Amino acid sequence: MPVSRQVLQGKPRLASGQRDKSVTIQQRPAADASVTSGFPVESWTTLATGVFMARLELRADERFTVSQESAAAEASWHMGYRADMDPELVDVPKRRRLVYRGKVFDIVSASMIGPRKGIELMTLAGSAIA
Repeated sequence: MPVSRQVLQGKPRLASGQRDKSVTIQQRPAADASVTSGFPVESWTTLATGVFMARLELRADERFTVSQESAAAEASWHMGYRADMDPELVDVPKRRRLVYRGKVFDIVSASMIGPRKGIELMTLAGSAIA
């Protein structure tokens, strides 16, 4: 079934053969380290590299705010099931993010696709335009 027809009937589901993006998954430690000033320091470590996912672009937006341009893009990522990314076991939006081609994608929601068939991640990537 063509993707355009799937969109009319609901969310498109991407087949595993379309998982052609090699993505790095990063994780935030349970408690971020603090410097002597008492302010938290955000640190990320690599959880997994070379995780193949499919990406579906949803929306892009560009704005001019506070004397600078900024852009944001929303995307849906589909991946195979992984226990360390299971939204029922891990607070994925709070503890995980994706890196693809050097660009960081913050996870805003995670949901299961079928009974442990896969995971769908909704992401937001933003950048300042010079």
